Amino acid sequence: MKFPLPLNESQRLAALHDHQILDTLGESEYDDITLLASQICKTPIALISLVDESRLWFKSSVGIDIQEMPREAAFCAYAIINPNESLVVEDALEDNRFSAHPAVISEPIIRFYAGAPLITNSNLALGTLCVMDTKPRGMTRQQLEALQALARQLSLRLELRRTTRQLQKANEELKNLTLTDDLTGLYNRRGFFLHAERQLQVFRSRPSENSLWLMLGDLDGLKFINDEFGHPEGSAAIRKAGQILRQTFREADIIARPGGDEFTVLIPNSTDDVAENITVRLQENFDAYNATSGKPYQIAMSVGLIKVRFNQELTINQLLKAADDEMYEDKRRRKMMKHDESVVAR
Repeated sequence: MKFPLPLNESQRLAALHDHQILDTLGESEYDDITLLASQICKTPIALISLVDESRLWFKSSVGIDIQEMPREAAFCAYAIINPNESLVVEDALEDNRFSAHPAVISEPIIRFYAGAPLITNSNLALGTLCVMDTKPRGMTRQQLEALQALARQLSLRLELRRTTRQLQKANEELKNLTLTDDLTGLYNRRGFFLHAERQLQVFRSRPSENSLWLMLGDLDGLKFINDEFGHPEGSAAIRKAGQILRQTFREADIIARPGGDEFTVLIPNSTDDVAENITVRLQENFDAYNATSGKPYQIAMSVGLIKVRFNQELTINQLLKAADDEMYEDKRRRKMMKHDESVVAR
């Protein structure tokens, strides 16, 4: 049995799939609507039907125990042709469109059908809210108006569901965008804390031979670069430091620039000897850059590296404070070394 296609069938199907409701689980709010439709129209069968390329799928049903049927066997295939009108068939045997319909001449022997289209904000019919009976009958004007009112409310609910999903997706994308630092592309403070807290929970829940380390770094001399060569050059130095950190650490390491001249790195699943040598590799990479940069200044980083103990109940903030203390000790040692070198040079 052939069925007609709406003129805007491709747009209609695109809208239906955009709603992402096909093959979802049953929900009481939809079941309530079909129950109301059945009771108001006094019919044994009521359905929320959605019409895709080849089938009629029921989001909710009363009086019929199937989830879907072929589109060619669906009254609703006709009901969606005109989104602005309801389709009422008082006796299917007397209607040339349906007199040979499989559902009319055999089980469930449908004789009466009334369907109100479920339409989008763009006036595209996704399906219908429909009621059916196994005997010929009519319906009052009040019943038809009530069915149409329920269909309008259901259409609004479907649109709200789609809009809510789109907003949730947009919020997730926005959240992901705000987890990174604009200047370096590394995690920002929020991104670091989000991933570090998760990594810390995993580390404490699964004892391992490997260890967890935290490094805090401070870019030396950034104020001097800004004052002598301008803030654009200072920003370039920060970007380059971020690139050197990426070069030095693994993809699995959580590298961040919380702000200013400060950088943090959480190093999970690392052996102690690898972690302890990381500051040496970092210094070598800074030295290699300075040797070829052609800049009138050099960039370097003071670092504090601590090992996170499995049995320590320290927060990320407390761990950062410990690493910060180590970093300032390193900065003090570096200043003393420079002072001693300058004294020797004189």
